[in-house]
Amino acid sequence: MDLRTIAILFAAYAAISLFVPRLLAEPALVSKRPGFVLTAWLISLSVAALSLLSALVGLIALAVAQHSEEDFTSSIFVPILINVFGWVALGALGILAFRFIAALSELKSARDEMAQRIALVVPSTGVSTINGHAVALVVSDQPLLMAVPSARYILLSTHLNNTLNPELLHAALAHEQAHLDQRHGIIRAAGALAMAVAPGFSASEQMAQATRITTELLADDAAAQKFSKQTVAQALRACFGSSPLIDERVARLEA
Repeated sequence: MDLRTIAILFAAYAAISLFVPRLLAEPALVSKRPGFVLTAWLISLSVAALSLLSALVGLIALAVAQHSEEDFTSSIFVPILINVFGWVALGALGILAFRFIAALSELKSARDEMAQRIALVVPSTGVSTINGHAVALVVSDQPLLMAVPSARYILLSTHLNNTLNPELLHAALAHEQAHLDQRHGIIRAAGALAMAVAPGFSASEQMAQATRITTELLADDAAAQKFSKQTVAQALRACFGSSPLIDERVARLEA
């Protein structure tokens, strides 16, 4: 790999870092085409990561190759510069590897802690089936509804189970099931890893928020394919009350 190719790879990484998050995080685009936004974001992440890693490895390989060749015709400045860039690239690669391992460890710790908390509230009777969904009922007078990707079931409080009418309950469960079926937990974990590891590209909190919103909108749309949009909107209100994000999602469904 020559210096020109390496420069192009760095330029590709920088271009994606600067422009893609700004383009994809547009609220109107996120609302109208959440699937496209999420797919484009994941593809951009992959391309940016590949470009950066290839450029860094290319610099290291160039520096190593230079030591195995003796070229007395070239100026001394270029070899020194390549050596410096090679060491910098090696250091950057080491930092990225360290940050990736540290972020992965933090995610695993958070997942284990969540699993322990859930184990304390999930009844000994285990998981039952409601309308085809694996559901763990938790005795609580508070509204509680969430998908548990690690266990592949839905956590539901007795309060919601007893107060929601069957149609709203089934719509709410369909929403959470979509999170499980579409592997939204893995997608969010990938986004969290990217934010912790990749400098510049995923430092945009706006894009990270847009990624979380798109998974919710996709789950809303999946539930709306089985029930009416109005039913899903009512289920959101009944389960989660009112908040800026819930209000936006309800307005989108009722539009």
